Amino acid sequence: MASDPGTKLRSDPDLFARIAESALLVAEDLRAAYFESTLSIARAARTIFLSGRGPRSIHQVPPGRPSPCAAAFVDGGLSRVDMGIGDPLIVRAGIFRVKEGERDLEARETFEHFPLMLGELKSGKKADSRYGDVVRLIVEQAALLAALEDDRFSDIRILVLHGPLQFVTGVFFEHWFVLDDYATMLGGGRPHVNRTLEGFEGWCACSGSTCRGVCDGALAGGRIPAVCMIAYLQQLVFRRCQERGVLLAGVIERSRGRSVTRGVIERFVIERPEMFEHLTDTGGTRRPGRIPHVDAILDATRYNDSMLLSLVLEPGEALDWHPVETRRRMRDDRARLFPDVKDTYVCVAQSRYPIRVEVPSDYGDRELNEVLARVCDYASILPGYAFPIGLDIVDKYTAIPQWMTKAYRQLILAQYGRLLAGDYIDMADTESLKMLIATQGTGRRSRRTRPEV
Repeated sequence: MASDPGTKLRSDPDLFARIAESALLVAEDLRAAYFESTLSIARAARTIFLSGRGPRSIHQVPPGRPSPCAAAFVDGGLSRVDMGIGDPLIVRAGIFRVKEGERDLEARETFEHFPLMLGELKSGKKADSRYGDVVRLIVEQAALLAALEDDRFSDIRILVLHGPLQFVTGVFFEHWFVLDDYATMLGGGRPHVNRTLEGFEGWCACSGSTCRGVCDGALAGGRIPAVCMIAYLQQLVFRRCQERGVLLAGVIERSRGRSVTRGVIERFVIERPEMFEHLTDTGGTRRPGRIPHVDAILDATRYNDSMLLSLVLEPGEALDWHPVETRRRMRDDRARLFPDVKDTYVCVAQSRYPIRVEVPSDYGDRELNEVLARVCDYASILPGYAFPIGLDIVDKYTAIPQWMTKAYRQLILAQYGRLLAGDYIDMADTESLKMLIATQGTGRRSRRTRPEV
């Protein structure tokens, strides 16, 4: 039997602490009523979700364990050197494949990595603070593509990304790279890279009208917009998964999205306005009988989907699948180049925020149920974390070790000392560090680096 959100909050110290933290960040005059108003919204939201009259509805996760298969997980990471330099210097993405039920460790697990030092790239807006994030996203897409093109991963049934499948933001629209840099980010000499870039040129020709000719003109000038390449890679990954019969999913651990919460608030503002009478309007003054705008309520309360649904959903419950509307709110026509996706939230275990799962929009009930069943099955192995164990492993695998960034820092300091001494500086020394990055982690995982179960 489902517990009341208030009972759930009182019995869950971790959840209480998270909501208490949010309460401390809202305006002082809202704190007294914050817990009770939050619980009231959660109770009302659960009621309409269960009735099927709300913006979303609650369903049970498909029962039973899915049949064993080979699964691959992808994640990426950035590393900065502690020298007052805000920009990242190292990017690395990784693939972890595991064949369920296989007893031979050599056949059971496969690791692959994509190390990249940002200094290898010749172009782009390197002074921009999001430069490293754009590179990381491209390298992650390269890892997804490699998992679909490399024979070592030919047996996978599901491919899971740590993060959203459709990631489009205005940050990317100003960034660009030359073709050689894209080849580097895609994996250099890997067999499918040239084929991928040739396909990009043909794709741009077909998409020129949507891009307002930006991609075509950029190809001629040598500056290729990152947003076009990212959209192409996402479309290519979706198509290759369909051709190979591989399920594709993106899993977000603590989503900051507010689409579900917004739908709930919009409904309650109309049907139950008394729930928000304690809030101020957009001007910051109380006006009896006047309810704030939905955006003002969200900003004042700091509500988001993860917080609300942690009170609404019980373990084993998920919301129905719903189209993701992010790209439709973008003003740039190129946002329409990104593939359509839909998402759900699922609660795997008590005391944890629900996780958000994204899949291609054309998946039917069979694919949706299998993705949800497999994601929940992998997450149940880490009940204290409630996150797919494969993503936890690949996250540890792709993390840049502290000793490696320290080595890079020492290399910089050594070169600086040589500069002060008037010696010749050979930055080719960085190749030795690159070799460490490329080879570190390629061996079998030790007991120390395995996640706690």
